[in-house]
Amino acid sequence: MRPKLIIDGVPVVINGTAVYKNQLSPAETKSGRLQRGCLQLFIEHERASTIPTNGRFIFYELVQRGMIEKHYDDKKRQPKDDLSDALMHLRERWIIPWDWITDETREVCDWRYAHNAAQYLIDTLPAIRIDCWDGDLPPLTICESRATKGVLENIASNYLAPITATNGQCGGFLVTDIVPLLKSNDRRVLYIGDFEIRGPADQIEANTRRYLEKHAGREFDSETWTKIALTEAQVEADKSLLELKIEKTDKRYRPPKPYEAVECEAVGQARLQEIFTDALDALLPEPLTDVLAREQSQRAVVERALRRFH
Repeated sequence: MRPKLIIDGVPVVINGTAVYKNQLSPAETKSGRLQRGCLQLFIEHERASTIPTNGRFIFYELVQRGMIEKHYDDKKRQPKDDLSDALMHLRERWIIPWDWITDETREVCDWRYAHNAAQYLIDTLPAIRIDCWDGDLPPLTICESRATKGVLENIASNYLAPITATNGQCGGFLVTDIVPLLKSNDRRVLYIGDFEIRGPADQIEANTRRYLEKHAGREFDSETWTKIALTEAQVEADKSLLELKIEKTDKRYRPPKPYEAVECEAVGQARLQEIFTDALDALLPEPLTDVLAREQSQRAVVERALRRFH
């Protein structure tokens, strides 16, 4: 009988299937330790209902626990490469489901269809949503990184709130895709990005806001533009975040000026999702649970009507 893998005194079972020791590299090896550390995190994420996640958040959690270094000096291979190998090991051996990790950099375009129009409408019923903002426009959330957007997208969908990622500084995308959502209205913006330490006044956020104000013909204030993460107050409340600061360079200066920043992902996926949910709940005119109950009732009425003609 193959020995089962034991973590915290409990046999590891993923999706009803036991994990065995020989599915992982030996525990005394570097790769074996990292695989077990990743697996422990995935178990915790699954219990906390924060699946799917992505490699960026797993990396920061491992760094915070001292299970992996943030950077290797004078080495071509970096800790992120080791993590990539560990994650692929867990997926290729079906220890964790492939869809537990998202990839925001790629997508597949597919198209819905049905045998006839009536069936198409019936199939669409689960996707029907009703306004939960009492006629107002839901807030737009702008994330600096695609990884952050990836773990918040499902929450944004529940609240019918648009969300996007700039992936750093950009211009064209802001004008062509974001400005139309903000022009000729008073829609709020929730911003999520890094916290800078002695940096150039959050230059990425400032660039984004400046472009949107110019091309949308608006001037944001503290009510219509709110940075909900990562803020100075959040960093001050968790000193461990400062241990994860990174070096950045402001190239507007000659010579370039170095500064430090705490990346948004360092706060952790569960906490970031909590911050995002709390921000949306605070803006909702009524509890989302009430809207969802009303929505389900209306779907049932529509389905009964459609099936009479199907």
